[in-house]
Amino acid sequence: MNKKGFTLIELLAVIIILGILMIIAIPSVTKYINDSRKSSYIDTAKEVVGGVRNIVNEGKLGMYDTSATYYIPAGYIKTENALKSPYGEFTEAYVGVIYDGTGYKYYWISVDDAGEGIPKVTPSDKLDIDDIESDLKDSDIENVVKSTVIGDRNKILILDPSNETWKQPGGEITNHITEEGKVVVDIAVYPAGKTKATVVTGDIVKIGTEEFYVVKHSGSDLLLLARYNLNVGSNKKADVPEGIQNSDVLGGSAIYSGPQYGMVKFSSTNYWVDKIGTVYPGEVCTTYETGHNCAYVYDSNSNLYQYVESYKDYLEGLGEPIKEARLLSLEEILELGCEDMFCESASAWVRGTSYWLGTTGGDSYMWRVRNNSTVYYNSYYADTAYHGVRPVIII
Repeated sequence: MNKKGFTLIELLAVIIILGILMIIAIPSVTKYINDSRKSSYIDTAKEVVGGVRNIVNEGKLGMYDTSATYYIPAGYIKTENALKSPYGEFTEAYVGVIYDGTGYKYYWISVDDAGEGIPKVTPSDKLDIDDIESDLKDSDIENVVKSTVIGDRNKILILDPSNETWKQPGGEITNHITEEGKVVVDIAVYPAGKTKATVVTGDIVKIGTEEFYVVKHSGSDLLLLARYNLNVGSNKKADVPEGIQNSDVLGGSAIYSGPQYGMVKFSSTNYWVDKIGTVYPGEVCTTYETGHNCAYVYDSNSNLYQYVESYKDYLEGLGEPIKEARLLSLEEILELGCEDMFCESASAWVRGTSYWLGTTGGDSYMWRVRNNSTVYYNSYYADTAYHGVRPVIII
């Protein structure tokens, strides 16, 4: 029996054909494997984002500032794949979060120890394998996080996982910690290049859409005066929101004619005390009618009190913890440049509107600022001057 084997030429032909097939197949197989790994990378990123979403929805991080871009390190999320991509462990990876007043939006940026990563802050629902780049460094991601705001935000807050505090890129802590141990973020926006500790008298601080002038520091606290009067009282301006500041609400004074929006008498209940502290609610107090040395007081019985308390609730609803809300005192306005009851030397913002002060005097109603640069008080009940409510808050 004759047995034939492959000839050399036939063997060479087979080898050549196999080689051609391998040349064709290897890139396709390699691409398939690499795309699979990249898809796994994206899946892991979305898993971390999902973990962040759960924590944010619990509300324990207090992320309600519509002016901030929040960055949460991936390592804060305890999921099976949180710290590892298909290429290696994440070394710099963050979930970016913004709050638009109605809900949260989530973003991703990362690099692992193999240099694979997504170097741009990317919406989590648009993550794609084409977003992944190679040969990245940790510093590439860190620099982006410290300098990139999302949308029209104007500040960056980065979570320190070790103690759950929010820090600005320069390291300043921006938290308040409540007695219950809850982390509440200071959402106040300070002038460019300044912090709560470095603002000075007259600087403008913004909370939501509300603006305040810095009055002074008191230890770690900051005393702020509303930039405008609140739209409250019996003479509200109909086309502006009720209960919050508005530049059209100027208060009023007896020396001005025409409509003066935001005016309100100090006390509709005529709540006052005499010089020895006896309370006389519901009576008209004039020295020549009663013989008492009257002093109208700002406390929970006054009709101004609830306006201020409601405003405090409004600001806290935005996410800013308010330590105190009240009226400015006579002593504080004198510190701002008013002398001998005249404010010509004070800044324009001190006397820009007519408003009540929270200080009483002998034989008087409440002290008030008039927008003709005087600080004045009602000497008898027939004085019908009305003024606005311009509160101060402490944060």
